[in-house]
Amino acid sequence: MMLRGFGAALAKDLRLLARDRVGLVFLTIAPIVVITVAGLSLANLYGVKAPGDIVSLLPVADEDGGWVGRALAEQLAREPAVELRAAPSRDAARDLVRRKRAAVALVIPAGTSAAIADGRPARLVLYTDPVRWIERGRIYVLVQEIRHGLEGAARDEAASSLEAAGARAAEARAAFAHAARNLEGGLARLRSRLADIQAEGQRRAAAGRRELAAQLARVAAERRAETAARLTAALGSLRDFLADLTTSEQAFAAWLASARERAGRFADRIPVPPAAPAVPPGLADLARTDPQRLVERLLADDGSELRLPPLPRADLPQLPELSLPELPPLPELPALHLPGLLELEETSVTGAPRHLNPFDQNVPGFSITFLLLGVLLGVSLGFLDERDWGTLDRLRTTPTPLGVIVLAKLSARFAIGLAQMCVLFTVGRAAFGVSLGRAPWALVLPTAGIVFAGTAFGLVVAGVTQSREAVLPIGSIAILTMAAMGGCWWPLDLEPHWMQRAALLFPTTWAMDAYNDLMIRRQPASTVLAATAVLAGFGVIYLTIGLILFRYRLRRAP
Repeated sequence: MMLRGFGAALAKDLRLLARDRVGLVFLTIAPIVVITVAGLSLANLYGVKAPGDIVSLLPVADEDGGWVGRALAEQLAREPAVELRAAPSRDAARDLVRRKRAAVALVIPAGTSAAIADGRPARLVLYTDPVRWIERGRIYVLVQEIRHGLEGAARDEAASSLEAAGARAAEARAAFAHAARNLEGGLARLRSRLADIQAEGQRRAAAGRRELAAQLARVAAERRAETAARLTAALGSLRDFLADLTTSEQAFAAWLASARERAGRFADRIPVPPAAPAVPPGLADLARTDPQRLVERLLADDGSELRLPPLPRADLPQLPELSLPELPPLPELPALHLPGLLELEETSVTGAPRHLNPFDQNVPGFSITFLLLGVLLGVSLGFLDERDWGTLDRLRTTPTPLGVIVLAKLSARFAIGLAQMCVLFTVGRAAFGVSLGRAPWALVLPTAGIVFAGTAFGLVVAGVTQSREAVLPIGSIAILTMAAMGGCWWPLDLEPHWMQRAALLFPTTWAMDAYNDLMIRRQPASTVLAATAVLAGFGVIYLTIGLILFRYRLRRAP
């Protein structure tokens, strides 16, 4: 009995669910739509190339013109996810990022290759869009990998050069060692030969000295004999003279004595004769000395030159030729420098800080999501309730036109939406420190545009649906799709490019782009005027379609 009742209740609920189309939509279609949109949007986050996706544009301004730029261009050209575009100047590359054509621009400053080759640090400059941080991060990592590869290649080249220089130095050391051994052997042979030459020279010199002494002795003997003969001849005359002188003195003395004797008494008148000069004792001694002894004492100096006999010629042995080994040429030392570091310098083209607040993305994104849900339920359900309750029919009986009544109701929801956005941004500023940009008042422009477009879209849903039950599935699917694809939940650059282009059909995309310009890129108010105008255009289009559908729905109502 109990089981029968349980089965009957279960069957009843299943039949009711089968009849509830709204419930079935919530159970099947709505999650399928959200899953599809989220899966396609986040495919790039997981490294999956989405169908129809295209590569990221990367402008490169090569101011260096060296091997670094060529190597980077060669490596980047091999990446399928990057479309490399040469920029004529730094300003041109930066302008592409500023105009949102590219997320990152790469600049290779002048002198980079020379600095790396000289061992000095160098920097690559990346101009980035702070909003497109996913695409920026992907390219940043790619450039970092290439940079590390270039540094590794430079280090490998330096290591190879050092290894080659070491090999040449080792060969030179071996050649020098061989030459040193040859030189040492040659010097040893030279020392032995010189010792032999020295001994032979000493022997020949001794023989020469002996022969010279004998020759000198003979010459001296001959000179002494010659001198003795000359002295004998010279001293003979002297002796004869001295003998004659002595005889003369004796004769004179005898004559004087005889003269005095003959003078008698007149002898004292004879004057004393002058004395003969006395013979010097030395001369007398010289005359009495034996000539041989005199030769021994004194050699005659007749001005003749002593003629020595010719010296014996000593033939010295010939010096050996020293064969010096040919020295090997010294290897030229390569001008090696350790490669300098290649760093990345990231600069925002808008002047935004490098580290961003994630709530700058989440506060406006989820505020728009709940704004659209709020105005959707408020506008659509409000019009459907008044139609079902008959209140709208009573208002139509008044002189007030239907369009004015609709606009009044939409204005009330517009004011509520503005107030809701102001409260959410105030809480975001106070609790999470979100940025309000250079001019906080400029946030009113995209806020008013998205509130107007959302309010008018609520009227479109009210005109499409026939009952309250249909508002929630249709409206929620539309709002969640617009929020997901429009960049409210995650950055738009996560999505494939075809989805980014498709997202331009939704007002959420333009609203988030305007908020990003003001809050993250820190752009002036003039940059969001175009987006605000597009949001106003969406509002006008939705309002026109909503009024047409709502009038049509009222005319068909019983």
